Amino acid sequence: MPQFLSARTNMVDSQIHPMGVVSEPILNAFRTVQREKFIPEDKKAIAYNDEDLPIGNGRYLMEPVTHARLVQAALPTPKDVVLDVACGAGYSSAIFAKLVSHVVASDPDAKLLAHAEKQWAENKLGNIVPHQGAFEDGNQTMAPYSLIFINGAVSAVSQQLFDQLAPEGRLLAVIRKGGDKMGRAVLFVKSAQGTISERVLFDAGIPWLPGQEPRNGFVF
Repeated sequence: MPQFLSARTNMVDSQIHPMGVVSEPILNAFRTVQREKFIPEDKKAIAYNDEDLPIGNGRYLMEPVTHARLVQAALPTPKDVVLDVACGAGYSSAIFAKLVSHVVASDPDAKLLAHAEKQWAENKLGNIVPHQGAFEDGNQTMAPYSLIFINGAVSAVSQQLFDQLAPEGRLLAVIRKGGDKMGRAVLFVKSAQGTISERVLFDAGIPWLPGQEPRNGFVF
C-alpha cells in the first residue's frame, strides 16, 4: 500500500541512515522488505515506528535502527551462510535473504515459523531454510555458519552457537546482564584457530528473549 511504501522510505531516510547505516545493499533491503507483513494486524499502523514491536508470546520485532546497525556491523556478503537465531515471524531472515547466499532461520515457535514461511514464499525468497528448535541450540546439521545473528537480548551466548560458527565467522548479539537497563551490542569473531574475541559496539535496549534472562546458574 502507498502509505506503507512512504513509511518504509521514511524509516530508511529519517531513522536508519542518519544513525550511520551507510551500506547501500543494507539500506535497499530495509527499503524493499515489507515490515508490516511480519507483525500482527493490530500493530501494522505503527510498523515503521522506531520501537520494538510485540509479535506474540513475549516476542518482539527489533526496533529498526538497532536492527540495521547490527546488520551493518555483521558485514554480510553474498557468500555468507547465516544462522538467524530467534527469527520469529521472519523479518530478519527476509532482510538477510537480500544480502547473503543462504539463511537458516531457527525458532522454537511453530506458529511464528509458519507465518514466516508464508511471507517468504509470497516474497519469492527461496534462499531461506526454516528450522524449529530452541534458541540456544542453533542447527548443527547445517553448520558451520559464516554469520550468526541473535534476534533479542540474551545474558550470554551458548557454546553450541560458538561451536557452529565457522573459522573467521562473526556472531552478533545484544548481551544484557541482570540488573542492566541497557544491553550492549557485541560482535564476536572466531579466529582461524577457533579462539573467540569480542568487541562492544553500542548500547541497545532491546527486550530479552523469553527464558534467556539471567537467573541462577543459567547461561544461554
